[in-house]
Amino acid sequence: MTTSYDIYRDWRAGSLPQESVHCESISARGQKLAWQLDAHRHYDLHQFFWITRGGGRARIDGFTHGFGANTAFYIPNMTVHGFEFTPSTVGWVVSIVSDLPISLPQNVMMSVLPSPTEQSYLTGAFNGINGEYISDNDGRHDALLHHAGLLSLRFQRMKLDGLRAGFTKDNARRRLMRKFIERLEDRYASPDTVKDYAGDLGVTTTHLTRICRETTGRPATKLIQDRTMLEARRNLAHTDLRVARIADNLGFQTPAYFSRVFTSNTGKSPRAFRYEAQMRAKSNPNTRQAI
Repeated sequence: MTTSYDIYRDWRAGSLPQESVHCESISARGQKLAWQLDAHRHYDLHQFFWITRGGGRARIDGFTHGFGANTAFYIPNMTVHGFEFTPSTVGWVVSIVSDLPISLPQNVMMSVLPSPTEQSYLTGAFNGINGEYISDNDGRHDALLHHAGLLSLRFQRMKLDGLRAGFTKDNARRRLMRKFIERLEDRYASPDTVKDYAGDLGVTTTHLTRICRETTGRPATKLIQDRTMLEARRNLAHTDLRVARIADNLGFQTPAYFSRVFTSNTGKSPRAFRYEAQMRAKSNPNTRQAI
């Protein structure tokens, strides 16, 4: 099962959010999730991982890779990924929104750093981000942007011989999923069906559904609905648009049908979901909500 995580309140209306860089230790995340992150993707986030102790298995775009200490990962947005960490694994994960004005690696990366000097530099880069992240210093937001840019540059400078062989090798399955996700991002509010997407991609509906299941654990129909519901949750949490307007914007024929689908997907009615989101925002306006 593939989930779409959205760490930030990212209804940005053309501007950067206050929290565009997020830093968390692997141990904090692992303990909350029993050291396992199920297959998921981020629509608006790129992520940098640095494992300093421990290890586990990573599943990236449907392929499994074992890893140990001193391993770095870069996971671009829209990449389906999951992790199984050995208990007590130590490291960091830094997430940044996709529209920051910084240079980023071109592809997914997995690199082992054997040099103690390189390990120290990368650990220092992550520690620098975390120190700024947990602070209340003036200029914190700008400092985080600069730290994120330097971290990205360190990843881009990693020696090619340290990259896992075949990790970024392209194949037909990855290309098809990438094209499908790109079209889904452009057309999630349209009435297009799996048949429409498959026809545009030049494959059968059966083939597209099979590739989606193999890569994400979910059929294409659910991926389409997941993306539409993510946008619905964002609209309800971060705008004052009426439910009927949201339903119309997302291609639903009636507000009633939208409400049924939303309630089935989230377990809450649109109005109940909006109310709870507003109450959370009022109680702590700085909370990063998982929408």
